[in-house]
Amino acid sequence: MQTIYATRDLGSLGRLSRRRVTEVMRPADLVVPDRFPLYQALAAMVRHGTRHMVVVDDDGRCLGVLSDRKVISRWAGDSSPLLRQTVMAAMGVRPAIVPTHWVVAQAARFMVGEGTYAVAVADPDGYPVGMLTKHELLGLLCDNANPEGGEKP
Repeated sequence: MQTIYATRDLGSLGRLSRRRVTEVMRPADLVVPDRFPLYQALAAMVRHGTRHMVVVDDDGRCLGVLSDRKVISRWAGDSSPLLRQTVMAAMGVRPAIVPTHWVVAQAARFMVGEGTYAVAVADPDGYPVGMLTKHELLGLLCDNANPEGGEKP
């Protein structure tokens, strides 16, 4: 068995972790109001082939991220049909939002600490500008692990 020790100099990983979230996030393609019916939100996720969407208030300010996991847990924990529930009913207590000035390492630590796979990225006024998911983070790590651009695992 081989033991691998981390070094203090993270080199390219250190540079990667200092990139701003706005450089690596994806657009917030699905944005829904907090009063949107939960079943319609789930249908939109399925139609768009995504597991997350940004939720906003009446003024368009970011309230967090709705995930398919939250929808499923809401459905499992409440006997009323999804048809009568709103997106806000399935939102977590702590919003999964990070500011645009954060770097990737900060966002990754926040995601791990909150146990979430996606965060909304909001501008200083609270409006959503994008979303960062574990998929983008894993893509960055994979690209960094193979700097020559050869075949990825």
